[in-house]
Amino acid sequence: MTLFRRIDRYELEDSVRDLLAKEITERVSTSPLDSDADDTILAGIGAHALRRYLPGEVLHGLEVFSHSGNHALILANLPLQENLPDTPVSGFGDEPELAVVNALHLGLVRLMRATPFAVSFENDGRLIRNVVPNPAASGKTSSWGADSEFFWHSDNPHQPFGLPGSDPRPYMPQYLTFVALRNEERVPTEIAAIEDVVVRLDQQTLEQLLAPEFDVGAPDSNEGDKTQPLKGTPILSQDAEGRYRVRFDRGTTTGRTPAAAAALERWCEVLRTVPAEELVLEPGVFLVFDNYRVLHRRRRFEPKPAAQARWLRRCYAA
Repeated sequence: MTLFRRIDRYELEDSVRDLLAKEITERVSTSPLDSDADDTILAGIGAHALRRYLPGEVLHGLEVFSHSGNHALILANLPLQENLPDTPVSGFGDEPELAVVNALHLGLVRLMRATPFAVSFENDGRLIRNVVPNPAASGKTSSWGADSEFFWHSDNPHQPFGLPGSDPRPYMPQYLTFVALRNEERVPTEIAAIEDVVVRLDQQTLEQLLAPEFDVGAPDSNEGDKTQPLKGTPILSQDAEGRYRVRFDRGTTTGRTPAAAAALERWCEVLRTVPAEELVLEPGVFLVFDNYRVLHRRRRFEPKPAAQARWLRRCYAA
């Protein structure tokens, strides 16, 4: 069976990595820069250095990614700043300590011609989320968890799909971007293209999943009662170009009719067999994928001691 998943893959030479590290470190050293208050400055510093040193092929790949139809992009061997702090397993740390990492991350988002954003109902409204094994999230299917397995899902599927040129905050984030800082546990981030799921569905199930007969609630990572479920929505839809889009979280999605509930069961059965890409994000790797057209998951794992535990940095973009 044809595999529809398409991933752009790039890796920097050590010399490029070192030049980026030197220039960005020098430019962020003059004053403390916070990822929320100074995100525009950090993005400008990062984008300037990246445009100066990245190979043309990589620059082009970043610039056209959102229009390429590809599902994900990986850029490896980015610089990591010296004296990286301990993993902030509480969920939050000292953002100015991570100015080099943040300049690279936000600079790459800018090169994608995308807008980074935060939502008020998650992560205390902060722009960048530390994806860490937070003991407070024990037993929850959260990006702060470790002992509970994430099944295939979309982020914030209880929100509508976005409209081009609009404020992205009321909508489901189209892009998830990550920079990996630690992953000694070698936990993979798994992704699957929605086309590889759809091609495995029978026609009756596909038609039912396209019908507005499902309710989708907010995931565990959303805070309190600030969010409302999306009611009477399809799991699958198609965009203006005819490409399939998906909204789904097994723990929060229910069928409103017996037929919808049965289709949801068949959908989950197919998801257990869908071909996946297992991405073990090494330190210094940037990953972006299309949250509308990609499902992702993470297996349960045993974290390293707190100071050296798995640590990814995530930012929504549109």
